[in-house]
Amino acid sequence: MQEYIEKYGAEMVTKQLEIEARYKFLGQEAVRTSYEKAKAEPDGVTRTTLGQKVLSNQFDQIRNGMSVFINVCLNPHCGTKPAYTEIVARMVNLYGDRRDDLLDSLTLITFSACLNASLLRQTPISNICGTINGELYDEVQLRAYVNELPEQKGSIYRGIDARVQSLYRRAYASARMEHDGFVFNGWKKEQGMQLAASLIEVVLKVSNYFEKQVIDGILCIIPTQSLLTGWQRNEDRLVERAYKLCPTILPPRPWKNYRDGGYYGELRNTSTLLRIRNQYDVYAKHYMENLGQLELKEVRRAINAIQATPWRINKEVLAVLQEVVKRGGNIAGIPNMAEPIPPSVLPPEPTPEQLAAHKIKMIGFYKSETRRKSISLRVLSQLRMAEEFKDYERIYFPCNMDFRGRVYPIPSFSFQGDDVAKSLILFADVPPCTTEESYKWFLVEGANLAGVDKVSYADRMQWVLENEAEILSCAKDPLGNLWWAQQDCPCQMLAYCFEYARLKDWMAAHGSIIGFVTGINVAFDGTCSGLQHFSAMLRDPVGANAVNLMPADKPSDIYGIVAEKVNVQLKQDAESGTMDEEITNADGKTKLKYGTRTLAQRWLTYGVNRKVTKRSVMTLAYGSKEYGFRDQILEDTINPDINDNGESSVFYDCAGQASAYLAKLIWVAVSATVVKAVEGMKWLQTCAKMVTKNKQVVTWTTPMGLLVQQSYMAVESRVVQVRCAGKRLRIYSRHATGAIDKHKQASGIAPNFIHSMDASHLQMVACRGSELGIKHWAMIHDSFGCPVSQAHILYDVIRDTFIEMYTNFDPLAMFREDMQLLTDKKIPAPPLKGNFDINNVKKSEYIFS
Repeated sequence: MQEYIEKYGAEMVTKQLEIEARYKFLGQEAVRTSYEKAKAEPDGVTRTTLGQKVLSNQFDQIRNGMSVFINVCLNPHCGTKPAYTEIVARMVNLYGDRRDDLLDSLTLITFSACLNASLLRQTPISNICGTINGELYDEVQLRAYVNELPEQKGSIYRGIDARVQSLYRRAYASARMEHDGFVFNGWKKEQGMQLAASLIEVVLKVSNYFEKQVIDGILCIIPTQSLLTGWQRNEDRLVERAYKLCPTILPPRPWKNYRDGGYYGELRNTSTLLRIRNQYDVYAKHYMENLGQLELKEVRRAINAIQATPWRINKEVLAVLQEVVKRGGNIAGIPNMAEPIPPSVLPPEPTPEQLAAHKIKMIGFYKSETRRKSISLRVLSQLRMAEEFKDYERIYFPCNMDFRGRVYPIPSFSFQGDDVAKSLILFADVPPCTTEESYKWFLVEGANLAGVDKVSYADRMQWVLENEAEILSCAKDPLGNLWWAQQDCPCQMLAYCFEYARLKDWMAAHGSIIGFVTGINVAFDGTCSGLQHFSAMLRDPVGANAVNLMPADKPSDIYGIVAEKVNVQLKQDAESGTMDEEITNADGKTKLKYGTRTLAQRWLTYGVNRKVTKRSVMTLAYGSKEYGFRDQILEDTINPDINDNGESSVFYDCAGQASAYLAKLIWVAVSATVVKAVEGMKWLQTCAKMVTKNKQVVTWTTPMGLLVQQSYMAVESRVVQVRCAGKRLRIYSRHATGAIDKHKQASGIAPNFIHSMDASHLQMVACRGSELGIKHWAMIHDSFGCPVSQAHILYDVIRDTFIEMYTNFDPLAMFREDMQLLTDKKIPAPPLKGNFDINNVKKSEYIFS
């Protein structure tokens, strides 16, 4: 520590250590409070991580006790039979050859009830019996319903699982059963209470966690000293390990090796150079041994350069956003801070149609409300963090990387955050502008923040000049003129408005941008980065042209290209596609299957543009296929439209069919556009399958020398679930050597390999840029940012390093060599390369723009 005191002074080092100690304490208090709250709620204990581990620890032995209990009930000794024997016999009959499911339910229901109650104060056994009886009754009733109406099993399970609270789960199940005319001939409460009491006795006999005790004349279940001691020890351990992460006020300690770097004090041991989960299989052991032999000098140099970037809080933006929140939010991507009124109120005696419409509206409302709360909490957290650090001249964000080499800030509030987080920080200690070219990049950044980034640089500059009056008005009165709040990145645009006004004043006084200092960063974003890397390594001229590796007068928009191809097919299908038809399911029910004509007309009515196709096209290079496209379309386009418009949505009655139809069209269109990328993905997956068939895990070396291993190991587990009560327990078991998850190894290789390539490029850019004097970095995987004054330097560095990476290295050939070491079978050659000249990238204005 003396080294840092001499470098930064004792006062600053002391402050840094105090900050880390405070955030360590805040993290510990958060965990401690959450456990105290859990122990005060009726079913809170078993929902905690520790509670789940306690259940898993003795689940099997209590389950064995339940098995013995059932056998005794079914084969009683001579004498009086307990009243609940009939219930047990009925349950066994209902579950039939799925008796394991019955044992799981009995164990989870009873064990959970005992654990929850024991850590609550003075819970009478009679109350515990009531809980067990109720949950068991619901679960057995559901089983009886599914046995009688097996065709409804999937539907009712999905409906129950879609509801969070047990009250709504039970209400839904009850309503479904009533609707289908199902009547359950249950048992009397007295019988159920007796059965519950006997089940508790099984737990008390088998487990050493609980005992009975009379408290104030009431028979209760209390934890044994063994449970109390073990629980407290583990809770203390969780609290001790807890922490919250924050920026630093000193430059983060440079990474010297795997464990040494980042924070200074209490948070020093919270992070490592690579974000790798602790695994204990032989593959992970060998990987860590090999990793330890690598110096990783250039990789560490890149991360150290990025994390050494000095930042400061943007006080102007902070003040405005605090006022926006104070006024209730609901602008600039900041949600309404007040809880909204539900949009639908049922009449006293609703019709079935009114009830159905109400449910649809309320489902959408609850989903949007969950999202609103999440975003609200995140915004408030970011504003609190900014408020705390606003008076420091410089702050820093310690960084590390994931197993593929992708660089991430360690604290969540950072330059890789959302629009709000990015707007709240500016570069500190920035060099002044030294060339007139900086004016160009300053204007381009403004257009980019407004979403005007699919046009030429000249058009972007012109857009800013045409909107200069609005920009200056916003800077003068940001809460009076909300033009900034309507832009693509509203909060960052607000920050830009303030800086633009300062620039105008500077230029009025000095005549040019030279000498101007601004903390705004210029971000150069890649065009569908994954496809850029595939097109480069495979020298694909078609793909290269689609993703801006080739020179052009304006940016090529691959998302728009695919959307155009899809629209051509939509128009054809709308005129001559297949017709609708009635089909009969296996259960005899009829269903309308929409033809491509109807589905095409629906999509043309909605409108398919680049926004609709973007996510699917973007994730193609990361292994996403037609099935994945379908889920993305549902999540991003169809479900939001139904939530917003209800029955008037064009997708209201055809969501699944519409998503599957468009997914197929996008898949065909994008596969025809970037043929080589699809070939490359298939080849990578073939290699992965060959390696795992030889009982090896996929491991390769990046152009920057980082050893990457896919640590996807198969884990044996089973899930125990009590649906109506919302109880769920996953019980894991792992072999000592570990088993390879062959499916994940194959499905994960395309995205992981490509991410390791974009990570290598980013690291190269940071190293080369640092050599050329850039000391400020805002790096987000495929978006490279630096000060306005040095944007012209970064512009060239991005292109030069991209060319060098794919000239000096042949990543697919390197990958093949790495794979050949892991199997005796001959690895096939990579796909044939095209005739694209990688040196064209030097002349491409829009590869990163």
